[in-house]
Amino acid sequence: MFTTTQELTALGQAQFDKAVRLSSLVLGSAERFAALQFDLSRKVLAENAQLFKTLAEIKDPKALADLPAGLAQPALDKAFVAARSVYDAAVTTQGELTAFVEEQVAESNKAVLSTIDKLAKNAPAGSDVAVTALKNFVTSSNAAFESVSQTAKKVGSELAEAGVQAATKSAKVASAAVAAKKAS
Repeated sequence: MFTTTQELTALGQAQFDKAVRLSSLVLGSAERFAALQFDLSRKVLAENAQLFKTLAEIKDPKALADLPAGLAQPALDKAFVAARSVYDAAVTTQGELTAFVEEQVAESNKAVLSTIDKLAKNAPAGSDVAVTALKNFVTSSNAAFESVSQTAKKVGSELAEAGVQAATKSAKVASAAVAAKKAS
């Protein structure tokens, strides 16, 4: 399959480059999630400090009783923003990894077709039909993979958007319930 040492060396270098790229994608994803976690932790710490300060300054029992109602809506809003941030980071990571895998599949198909062409040059007379059938099989398989991949992306996108819409609706319903409770 490999006719020269240079081809074998090039293959090894290409595989090493792919491994480095995949590692970079995974580390970038971990970095995104770690930064998000630190940012959320910092905000929670600041909010808790402010809450304790507010609690320490309350002198009236009625103000103490009203405090939870005033905290519910901002807490829901912050939870929704945090969930959306995690979702966005996950979608970014998924997109990067999907692009990497699709690139590898396309490259593999190209290599298979190239190998078939090399074999066809040395094939015995009359094997043209078998070579053509094999090429058509590889091409059809690639088209099927692309079709399934596109469908999966579309379905995944629609499900994710439906989830975000459901969460938004739930947050609005919860906000309305808090506001109604606060008004009564």
